[in-house]
Amino acid sequence: MNLIDRYVREIGRQLPQKTRADIEKEIRSAVEDMLEDRSKKDGRAIDEEMTIAVLKEYGNPDTVAASYLPEQYLIGPQLFPIFWLVTKIVFAVLTTLAVIGLGFALFGGEPVTTAAEFWKGLFTDILGEYFSGMMAAFGNIVLVFALIQRFATGWEFKEKDEEKDWNPRDLPDVEDVDQVKIGEHIAEIVFIVLGLIVFNFYPEYIGIYGFADNERFFAPILSNAFFSYMPWINLLWGLQFALDVWLIQQRRWQYGSRLLLMAVKAGNAALAYAMLKGPSILGLTPDVLMSEMHFTADGAQSLAMLLAQVVKWGLIIAIVAGAVDVIKALVQMVRSQRTPVTA
Repeated sequence: MNLIDRYVREIGRQLPQKTRADIEKEIRSAVEDMLEDRSKKDGRAIDEEMTIAVLKEYGNPDTVAASYLPEQYLIGPQLFPIFWLVTKIVFAVLTTLAVIGLGFALFGGEPVTTAAEFWKGLFTDILGEYFSGMMAAFGNIVLVFALIQRFATGWEFKEKDEEKDWNPRDLPDVEDVDQVKIGEHIAEIVFIVLGLIVFNFYPEYIGIYGFADNERFFAPILSNAFFSYMPWINLLWGLQFALDVWLIQQRRWQYGSRLLLMAVKAGNAALAYAMLKGPSILGLTPDVLMSEMHFTADGAQSLAMLLAQVVKWGLIIAIVAGAVDVIKALVQMVRSQRTPVTA
């Protein structure tokens, strides 16, 4: 076996089976052409020394093989800005919950007796739960984005400066209401997946961890009434997930996708209205505050009333936001139908 055969074989050994034969043929042809040119230029026959020089010039087999392989990313450069934004938002939420838990521990119950007990509770309970929550959240976010990077082959995550065929007619209009913002929908997919995982498989972790009177406590934020709505939440989030995936693939809003968006937003508003009129979805009741966090009766009652008002107005805002989203989608649908196609 001559040097060219060995060289081509070493490169082909690292290539996918599907494209190996064509690439080996291409490399062999290129090397042989280089040898012929070198032979004519030097005015002598091809020998082993000339072959070695040409092969060195062509490149190390590992480097050449790598140039034919697709770039491998856990999270590619096109997805990384969205990944980093989602990570910062989730970490901010977890940090806020940890601070709230610390505040309840410091001011809600009876004070700890010694400084040693305080620091022990702080580091073993609140900070321990905080960092374990951070690690779990980060792992789930990385997993979701890695799956998107791996399997969303039709979404075309490419380098921004990559050269490709394009047509000026394909450029979006300055006010193109049908243009899809890919990043927003990818972020929404990630939040939906994380939300579905947490609410369906780890509902027991949705709450406030801390310590009071030298004892650890856990106060659930959401009541059983909230989880009775999970079939509807799963349905609406599932429809939103499907819509986001469809929009990312199509890259443009269409009549059907806007109708589905309006249905989902109307469903969200209706669900928020049902929560507003139904049993309280808040798990931080006076009894929980007194039994778990050792609040006084008056303090627990006052805080529970305050939190109930926050939830009430949050649901009202959700209803209004859902109605606004429906109207906005309807207006954009009408604008899209009226927009003329210009050259």
